[in-house]
Amino acid sequence: MVALAITWTTAGCDDETGQRADPGCPDATTGSRVPLSMIEGRPRDLSQLVMCTNASGTAVFVGNGTKVVWLVRTTPNVMADRHGGVPTDVQLFRLWRAKKPLYGTPLEPGTALTVPLPPAQVTLQIDVVLQHQWATFDMLGKTFSAAGENLPELVKNDKYKNAVQSCLEASTRIADYAAAARYDTEKWIDSLGLLTGGATCAADLKLAEDERQLKAWREGRRPLPALKPSTFAQNARSVSSEFDDVLKAVGQILAK
Repeated sequence: MVALAITWTTAGCDDETGQRADPGCPDATTGSRVPLSMIEGRPRDLSQLVMCTNASGTAVFVGNGTKVVWLVRTTPNVMADRHGGVPTDVQLFRLWRAKKPLYGTPLEPGTALTVPLPPAQVTLQIDVVLQHQWATFDMLGKTFSAAGENLPELVKNDKYKNAVQSCLEASTRIADYAAAARYDTEKWIDSLGLLTGGATCAADLKLAEDERQLKAWREGRRPLPALKPSTFAQNARSVSSEFDDVLKAVGQILAK
């Protein structure tokens, strides 16, 4: 597993007696957010990662407003308590991501959890295998959305579901031999076959696109704008660039 680990101490959050350990975090002006003063430029992505503890320092709340998946690890290993609503895309991702051993609890964009441990025993980590899968899923969703399609509706069709699953599996394989601490965009695109069409992911996307056009024809609609492999590749570069920015910020933190 290739990963980058970060550990922070956190400021306090209010916690009422008798309530479960679900402190939330007060406004950013209280200083309870991740101490981004350690890095220059205050990258927007990491400023949306919120981490704080209750008044007694016995539980840690983590909320992920970033564009990447974090892995929450604890010492000793304890069960994290998820709470709040879970976005539909995250529900689908949890259902379909290629299952590989994860030594921690995934914290996807738009989700939050509480760990019943003091801050010193909680570590946030980026797992490259898991992130490759999320980036692939995010790229597919954004590409379909730009074409006026809704992924949760599309995947009711088996061809779309097969395409999503095969692409997530392909993204896992590329992460196995990716360079340590480096998110290689071109290798990722190549593993999905988006430029050559020579991988199962690309082949399944082509079948899904044919089904999409056939459905439009059967319903008497005009031919839809084609979703070409190059379109997916372009969006892959955009998604990868966003993650690269986070990795650079993480590297600056580790260097301090």
